[in-house]
Amino acid sequence: MANWTQNHDLVYAFVCVSFLADGEVDESEKEAMRGNCKVMAPDMSEDDYNTVEAEVIDKFIELGDDGARSAQYTSSLGALKGMFTTDEDRFKLVKNLAYIARADDFIHENEKAMIEESVSVLDMTEKVNLVITESTLFVDYTG
Repeated sequence: MANWTQNHDLVYAFVCVSFLADGEVDESEKEAMRGNCKVMAPDMSEDDYNTVEAEVIDKFIELGDDGARSAQYTSSLGALKGMFTTDEDRFKLVKNLAYIARADDFIHENEKAMIEESVSVLDMTEKVNLVITESTLFVDYTG
């Protein structure tokens, strides 16, 4: 995709946590993704979000398999590390990924792994504590 931006990376990360983890996206996860984009990228309009989301879903489908999709997730997290340069912003991103993961009131093992990967890629391992049960996933900032 010629016009892939950091907004695409942000939406892609949210889509991955929502869909790649358990193979489905429910309405609560869709609402969580849209709301978290408003928080993380406040300059993205509703129309921009819709366009970016459609392009991200096209790329997700085009990648074809979970290995390629996971590699893009890691790449997108790396790009977001450059977009969100403060610990506070990176913590907010991890917290929002966790919010999406728990939006359907069930934490899948893959969701847990993806949140753990985000903590690692964003260099937040020493700064956050993950609290994970079957139905919840919370992120505490330990700074």
